[in-house]
Amino acid sequence: MGVPSRPISSVIHPPPEHTRPLDPLVPGLPTHLRRWAVEVVQIVLLTALLYAVVTTFVAQPYEVEMSSMEPTLLPGDHILLDKLSLAWSDPQHGDLVVFDAPDGFADDGIPYVKRVVAVAGETVQLLNGRLWITPVGGSPAPLDEPYVADSGLTLPLGRSGPTRWTVPAGSVFVLGDNRTDSVDSRRFGPIPEDRIIGRAFVRYLPLERVAVLGGTQPADVTPRP
Repeated sequence: MGVPSRPISSVIHPPPEHTRPLDPLVPGLPTHLRRWAVEVVQIVLLTALLYAVVTTFVAQPYEVEMSSMEPTLLPGDHILLDKLSLAWSDPQHGDLVVFDAPDGFADDGIPYVKRVVAVAGETVQLLNGRLWITPVGGSPAPLDEPYVADSGLTLPLGRSGPTRWTVPAGSVFVLGDNRTDSVDSRRFGPIPEDRIIGRAFVRYLPLERVAVLGGTQPADVTPRP
């Protein structure tokens, strides 16, 4: 005998209950406006993420607040820092670097911006208002500094201030271009390179002062036999 067949309707599961649509992300707006709002939010979040990555690892804007780098940098100037190249290139003579202030000099938390005048292994000496650099394996030579403000004299800070320093490994000696109004390595000595936030490579505001910064390699400090 054959097995009696069962009605098809008895073996098909009933259709699922109607699912209530999710509440819109932005209630009260038409569908096309909701989509536009979602896209705007996504773009803003992506832009913020990209900005955070760039300013952390690549470049960062800073506004100059002090007068210690006049006439090269004036209060209110906006500069852009190169943070990436420090991963494979040590600071060089003439670089303008922004760095965390040394211990005891960071009461307001504002980073310093100064010019690198000597690198590791070199000896710095102040003599008769001039800056003398002794390269590794070389002889002392006066540093030509056309960027220094006013008289161009570089004097010790105070009558009994130090006049000679040897830059240790992993450090640089930095001075402000406005030598009469700058707290720099004459006061706190060479700074470790790991305190450097980045190199200032362009001044982008104000527009009439846009310029490429730093990167001058003084011929006077080329090692001599």
